[in-house]
Amino acid sequence: MRLLNTDYAVYLPAVNESFPVEVLKQLPHNRPFPAGLTLEDLIFWNRKNPLWHYRHVLHSLGGHKVGVMPDNAITRAGKTDRALIGDSGGFQIGHGTLKGLRGFSASMSPEAAQNAWVNAFEVKQWIVDWLELHTDYAMTIDMPTWAVRKGQEGSPFHLCSVQQLTEMTVANLKFIDTHRKNRTKWLNVIQGNDSQSIKDWWSAVKWFDCSGYALAGASGVSGGIHLMLETLLMMRDDGALSEGRDWLHVLGVSTPKWAILLTAIQRSLRRYVNPRLQISYDSATPFQAAGIRDEVAIMPNYTSRPRDWALQFERVEQSAQLAGSNEPFPYASPLGNRLTMGDLNVHGGDWSHKSFDTISGVLLCNHNCWVMLEAFRRANELAFESDGTSVPAQWRECLALIEAIFASNDWKTTLAANAEMLDSTAPSKY
Repeated sequence: MRLLNTDYAVYLPAVNESFPVEVLKQLPHNRPFPAGLTLEDLIFWNRKNPLWHYRHVLHSLGGHKVGVMPDNAITRAGKTDRALIGDSGGFQIGHGTLKGLRGFSASMSPEAAQNAWVNAFEVKQWIVDWLELHTDYAMTIDMPTWAVRKGQEGSPFHLCSVQQLTEMTVANLKFIDTHRKNRTKWLNVIQGNDSQSIKDWWSAVKWFDCSGYALAGASGVSGGIHLMLETLLMMRDDGALSEGRDWLHVLGVSTPKWAILLTAIQRSLRRYVNPRLQISYDSATPFQAAGIRDEVAIMPNYTSRPRDWALQFERVEQSAQLAGSNEPFPYASPLGNRLTMGDLNVHGGDWSHKSFDTISGVLLCNHNCWVMLEAFRRANELAFESDGTSVPAQWRECLALIEAIFASNDWKTTLAANAEMLDSTAPSKY
């Protein structure tokens, strides 16, 4: 069964900066590894991959140092070999953690933050050049409005107003407009912390000539399904989702529930607005779970209970006693079916507290990516290709409501009348 079905919203594994470097290294001599495979066989976006293939990925410049042009399995793959969505690093810029970004400090004055960003010409040039060179779609450089919220005091932009962040973003769009070479398709990032700030942001950025949009902050998952629908319907009414603006990306989500909600939105947009429109969504979860916590993703056992739709993660057993073991890896995937516990546990003796190495981590990353892709494929099949009885009742109601709202001649009234149900299905995180 193919993992990729563009009739559904498409999940993009957000490949971190280390995985595409590690898979190009030489396997150490005598290091256990699944028979018949090489490290390069873990590059799942390689169309000749003997394990499994999935060509759509996201990669962020936020993990790299300003000025560096990374050489890895992402950049070595040509645009015809994989579909790459590039993130401009707005998350790291907002936090002030982008490597090589100088002249910024926590909660600096708004004027100082604005001046420092105006003078960050080389940073903006590097972002635009890299995205133009390597990506199929690229997100514009947004100054995230969440930086002003409580709990973000470490951000250099914390004391700025939303209006000031919007103005800096408009300046970024003008920079892109001046320096782009039309080698990539730009996704205009939509930000905001509430309904009004989203509308204000949209009014300020909608002039930019783009190939689609990326929903972030409260316009995306953080605002909940109610606010996302309001944002999209506002954009639709402005003609923003018509043919030619065919890609809509939702940042930072990877749950089966959102997988089917986004597919429902895509189906409605294709039916009523733009038959070519594709929705995608991303997360770094498969890489963070494996690389930071040594965890594997567990395939959900979908039933009509919401709790059975949650992806679970489990820490993989580590023990010096498993070094050299032929015990099968107990989790199924194309790679997992060929792994042994001895392929992961390679240190003994003084290393008994940590028997995994970096190769163990990239093995788990590959497994996790497949499990999550397969989990979302199954979720969509249950929601849209079956009788739906394995989908929680309220979620089924929400899927039907999404189409009704897009079909309505008075969507604002329909949306408001169903606000409580929508908010309880996929609530705001704010």
